[in-house]
Amino acid sequence: MNEQTAIGRIDAAPGHQAARGSQPHFTAGEALVQPSLNRISIHGRVAQVEPKVMQVLALMAERPGTVIPRETFLETVWAGSVGDDYLLNRAISELRRILDDDPKAPRYIETIRKTGYRLVAPIAPARVAAAVAAAGPEAAMADPHAPDAEPIASPPSSAARPKQWRRAAVYALVGGAIALGGAVALRPGPQPVPAAPAAAAGYEVRPLTSHVGRELEPALSPDGSRVAFIRDGGEGGFDLYVKTIGSEDSLNLTASAGDERHPLWTPDGRTLLFARVGASGTDIMRVSALGGGSTRVFADESLTGIRGMSLSPDGSRIAYAGRESPTAPYRIVLVTPATGARRVVSQPAPGSLGDTDPRFAPDGRSIVFVRAVDEVTKDLYRVPLAGGEPTRLTFDNRKINGLAWSSDGSRLLFTSTRSGTYGLWSANPDGGELRALPLGSENVQQPATAPGIEAIAFEQWMHRSQLRQFDLASGAETDAGEPLGSTRWDSNPAWSPDGERLAFVSNRGGPYGIWVSDRDGRGAVQVADFGGAFVDNPAWSPDGRLIAFDGSPEGSTGIFTVSAEGGPPRRIVGGPGDNRNPSWSHDGAWIYFESNRSGEWRIHAQPAAGGAALAVTRHAAVNPRESADGSLLLFTRPDAPGLWRRPREDWSVGASPRPGERLIAGLDPRDGANWVAAGDGIYFVRRPADGAPALARFDPATSSVTEIGALSPGFEGWGLDLSPDRTRLIYAELMMRESDLRLAIPR
Repeated sequence: MNEQTAIGRIDAAPGHQAARGSQPHFTAGEALVQPSLNRISIHGRVAQVEPKVMQVLALMAERPGTVIPRETFLETVWAGSVGDDYLLNRAISELRRILDDDPKAPRYIETIRKTGYRLVAPIAPARVAAAVAAAGPEAAMADPHAPDAEPIASPPSSAARPKQWRRAAVYALVGGAIALGGAVALRPGPQPVPAAPAAAAGYEVRPLTSHVGRELEPALSPDGSRVAFIRDGGEGGFDLYVKTIGSEDSLNLTASAGDERHPLWTPDGRTLLFARVGASGTDIMRVSALGGGSTRVFADESLTGIRGMSLSPDGSRIAYAGRESPTAPYRIVLVTPATGARRVVSQPAPGSLGDTDPRFAPDGRSIVFVRAVDEVTKDLYRVPLAGGEPTRLTFDNRKINGLAWSSDGSRLLFTSTRSGTYGLWSANPDGGELRALPLGSENVQQPATAPGIEAIAFEQWMHRSQLRQFDLASGAETDAGEPLGSTRWDSNPAWSPDGERLAFVSNRGGPYGIWVSDRDGRGAVQVADFGGAFVDNPAWSPDGRLIAFDGSPEGSTGIFTVSAEGGPPRRIVGGPGDNRNPSWSHDGAWIYFESNRSGEWRIHAQPAAGGAALAVTRHAAVNPRESADGSLLLFTRPDAPGLWRRPREDWSVGASPRPGERLIAGLDPRDGANWVAAGDGIYFVRRPADGAPALARFDPATSSVTEIGALSPGFEGWGLDLSPDRTRLIYAELMMRESDLRLAIPR
């Protein structure tokens, strides 16, 4: 990763010490770093450091996750003076002492043997006011959550509320521009940005829930005293809960066999609406906020999935994002429960994820929503309810996970990875500037607001994916090893052809990027990223010189290659449509990928050196790879279980798309990427009806399946690959999936 794409990067040219001394404050892990004061604050302690020590830390923070060679430190920090390894070692030791960092298990600074150092702690911009708590009785009196303070669970009337509580939300939104170095244009081209008002001091973030499992989709009551949410309890299946803010207990409102989703408060705050998703479709239900039986408001038997719901300001209409089949795009649907009227108001492109997260405008005349090419390429749109085409509001082509209106209805709030990791941003719904909200290093998902209530509830995710190995000799799942492990998201590993290196996707350096390490995980370096645009699915060329992957830096998803040693990525497959999940032919002459250019995902082949792409499957197909001997093209289907095959042809003379025939029947669609072809058969994840998932081998000669060993119960993993020596399988497994709710209150 370079300094232009790092999260919370410091806008100073390397080697320019004067600029580095004026860097804005930032957080590194749990530490607040103030370069202009040569000060590091952590765990209630404040340490003053020598300027050279601060410059060493700042240099690493400019490129978090990137290895900084020792020579670079000496040439930059000690430029124009005498510097040597002793001084650098002393500076690193001083930083580790202050940060309580163990060099054997580093959480901040990692030593790269015979090379240099890299900063492994997450970096984010910081405001001093948000990171250094006030002390003394005056601060306790000003704190709305202090034991003797008036709780926000029972807010006074609008006229009687304290000034800091009823301050217009737009002022807090403007203040967020300071955190990331100013505002960014909503539409292409620079826009003049007014100065942030001094009243925008930031947000105080407090816990709302801390249950085991996942608490999701918060909804603030109209008076701001309660929050409704769904919870799985760690055992699957979502139920609806409500709790009073400031209390510990939560009230369980539902306990059905289906999943409850997307709670909404009615304008009077007495009842809640929610979606109940079951085998027979989706129902919109109503239940008292005090508990009791639920009643059906509207039923849509055609829906197989729902991704967001909104209630009009007058409470008469409901908008939801639904789809009729797993391969259909989500569309925004408007219903009037009193009459049963139903109308589709958006028509996304076939083959795309579609339109999600609808939100009525405060005047009830339009709906703002998220239009998604796929799960990683999204932007905001607005459609008038009177009719007409949607208007595009943002041009980020980044991941978005949640949308709300500001408390005064003047701006949109949404989460985005536009600066690398999920942060909260605000946008002018009529076009104009984007601004970052100063929530520090919070990982913000699904923001929720209420009109006139200047607080923001949101999800805080604690997800972790880890690389795992399965030893074929012992038939047991094992850890991939300490060097490969991290506390971030690591996935989709791929062995190099010689078995000496691994490529994988990780956000351990900030934004998601393609990383390469030794076979045991040592010496990991990032070789490609797009500064927050998602990347995925690395695949080695047969000669080990290139890595193909998919990414979406400009909206549509394309296929890129990058040198295995690092360098600028080169696009090799572009539009039309979106193209992803590359693999190489055995001779390295062709790239296979899945594309929705025809309106559904099909397998295509294109010369690796460039040229026209050919459709090689007639029906929907994904996850293309050649068989071990190169005679077959293998793939899965998103609409049917099994592993499929068709003969490999001389694509250079053209190809006739074929439907393929099923080779393995017992491959669950959720494991579409959990198989790999080998000389002795095909390894895949088998899910028996009455037991734990297992690794199995299919023998094409006899059509027999041999179980190799059990996987963990409830296995959730992907990206299976076999080591060239055929001794180990490697894959990514979801190790932790927790989320709590948090509340941000303007200071």
